[in-house]
Amino acid sequence: MAEVNIICIGCPLGCTATLTIGDGGEVAAITGCECKAGEKYVVEEYKNPVRVLTATVVTQGSPQPLLPVRTAVPIPKAKLLPGMKVLAKTRVKPPVKIGDVVIPNLLDTGIDVASTSDLAI
Repeated sequence: MAEVNIICIGCPLGCTATLTIGDGGEVAAITGCECKAGEKYVVEEYKNPVRVLTATVVTQGSPQPLLPVRTAVPIPKAKLLPGMKVLAKTRVKPPVKIGDVVIPNLLDTGIDVASTSDLAI
């Protein structure tokens, strides 16, 4: 058995949860959470941590040098650095509206990267 500590961000309490992990990698026990939502969050964070990727991409043909973008939903944490490498190679030309897909299906995740700002000519 092993223990893993995770700080819960499921609510404003910010509980420090301790997960007891069995020999097979399953969560055997959870302590330190003050609510059921926290228990759910820390188990998901242990099993499959995900994050929203927020960044900028370089523009071409616009006075605005960078365009802010983000994934539509969280992606696996392990895909953040490879995703950033894709974004670093991406060039966007105007016009672009808020919500326009800049990169469809990032890294075959089925998740799109969309603009969070307009890009004018």
